[in-house]
Amino acid sequence: MLQLRRLAAAATLLAALTGCSKHDNPTRPPADQAAPDFSLVDQNPNSATAGKAVSPRQYVNKVSAWFFGEAG
Repeated sequence: MLQLRRLAAAATLLAALTGCSKHDNPTRPPADQAAPDFSLVDQNPNSATAGKAVSPRQYVNKVSAWFFGEAG
């Protein structure tokens, strides 16, 4: 059973690494291209910018994460 789990973990890791190859992806912009200019209202009530429009331009040269939840 332990060998089966190790094999499954190795297969998962291999699949993840395969998706990280450096081949050209026509749907992804080049890494040196700026992010599109947009802004969204911060929905996090615990954030310093709660209720205000935020944009990637406010976080240039900083690590940031953007989550686009499903609406509807």
